Amino acid sequence: MVSNSELSRLFSIFAELLLLHDKNVRLAGLLPGAAYRLKRMNAEVMEVAVKELAAQFRPQVAGIIRELKNTGTISALDELITLTPPGLFEMVSIRGLGGKKLSSLWKVAKIDTIEGLHDAARSGKLRNVPGFGAKTEQNILKAIETYNVSRDRFHYATVADSADALVKQMQKVFSTKLVSLCGEVRRQTLTVEGIEIIAAVPALKFRSAALRKSLVALTSAKGISHAHTFDEIPVTIYHTTQKKFTGELFIRTGSAAHVEKVMAKIKSDGAFASEEAIYKKASLPFIVPEMREDLAEWNFKSKTPRLVTHDDIKGVVHNHTTWSDGVDSLPDFVNGCKTRGYEYVVIADHSRNAHYAGGLKEERALQQLKAINDLNKKLKGFRIFKGIECDILVSGELDYGRDLLKQYEVVIVSVHQLLKMDESKATKRLIQAIENPFTTILGHMTGRKLLLRPGYPVNAKKVIDACAANNVIIEINANPYRLDMDWTHIPYAIKKGVMISIDPDAHSIAEIDNIRWGVSAARKGGLTTDMTWNAMPASGVVKWLKENRK
Repeated sequence: MVSNSELSRLFSIFAELLLLHDKNVRLAGLLPGAAYRLKRMNAEVMEVAVKELAAQFRPQVAGIIRELKNTGTISALDELITLTPPGLFEMVSIRGLGGKKLSSLWKVAKIDTIEGLHDAARSGKLRNVPGFGAKTEQNILKAIETYNVSRDRFHYATVADSADALVKQMQKVFSTKLVSLCGEVRRQTLTVEGIEIIAAVPALKFRSAALRKSLVALTSAKGISHAHTFDEIPVTIYHTTQKKFTGELFIRTGSAAHVEKVMAKIKSDGAFASEEAIYKKASLPFIVPEMREDLAEWNFKSKTPRLVTHDDIKGVVHNHTTWSDGVDSLPDFVNGCKTRGYEYVVIADHSRNAHYAGGLKEERALQQLKAINDLNKKLKGFRIFKGIECDILVSGELDYGRDLLKQYEVVIVSVHQLLKMDESKATKRLIQAIENPFTTILGHMTGRKLLLRPGYPVNAKKVIDACAANNVIIEINANPYRLDMDWTHIPYAIKKGVMISIDPDAHSIAEIDNIRWGVSAARKGGLTTDMTWNAMPASGVVKWLKENRK
């Protein structure tokens, strides 16, 4: 059965191919919205009844879904795929290239590969193609560089569960606990090259039929096995002995710089009973795997303080409902938070400037505030905080005026449009928003999307200093494709006394669970429970807001 995420991707490709071949422009305009909705749906669309499809999607889109359910294929898409050169599919991944631009490149400039595109841009020939110019040419060169760097990497969130399941399977198959993740995936880096595993099991034993359900193209040489999962995630397995297991696990987990600094303090390189024993031998506190990056871990001299955990999070901050671009109603979303055991939720739908995301005009914003007040009166043991994700305009001003902003308990300020700024302009824009007396939280500091766009450049220290001076919290946007602000800035934020809020930026009930990825990133930077804003209970948040509301 085709999953929602797979169908969403198909719809996105379908839309681009329709524009590329200049066919059914109306359908091409409908498909991106349908793709977005699919990613936010909780129910699998292939299991949804026909009547429900008609309620959720436009007739043309619903018809395509019915065709896929009945025949297992989308005939119009299959035809377009047949007519399209293979290289153009890869070119779709280059940021800034949509169907219309691809059409010009293919039909006018006869370019149908990324290599050809790169050569044309470097030689200055791209600017002569209709719809392109010198600036576009430079942007495409940068986009190709970004694509080449990220093409062989995966978001940690897309790999984590498969990696854990693979280790558990190997432990069961080989009846040993001496199988563990290592490398980037054990350090929980934001993106990874693949799954790395160390095992005190000879390579010969890995030809077990039981592993063929999980691994493809398994080969071994010189104590290392290579394979990939059915999801095309590369897997590397380092084989070792029981005696050397702990030492090699340590060496193959931390960054090279971290391992070097620890090993320099150890005179003996003999066998160790545990990783704790290694750090003790080096006269260091035990450092959890995710922190072994040669950055935040050295701030803890004698004892590592209590790092934040998923269980510490008491409230769900920064969420969208059907009032803007979320897929779940306010009551349903609140119930989703309650059933997960949280104490409170901060609803933060989009402000009016985000018109593409159903941003709330003033009248609608007031209606939502009333709806929240009414629902709060019915709740027991749970609280909804009235919030808004307010756009930071180009000027640095906020999207709403004083009279409306003062009615919110939590104002999250974020940049969503006009992201092409130099560092000075971006930093000034953020600081002006931070200095607004109604700002509570700075949302996704750089606007980045991992493996897609780097985000606008900012002077992070100046931004953090401004937050410290204005009692503004900084968000770690826990969406696994953002994780912004970057964890490397957490030590400086803590030093300046700036609290961090780990926010799912949820657009559906299922996305509440994004908090998991935000906690993972936060721990890499050494975020402690006491510096995590939404680790406070609801009563603590009320007190904080009362004391810090400007």
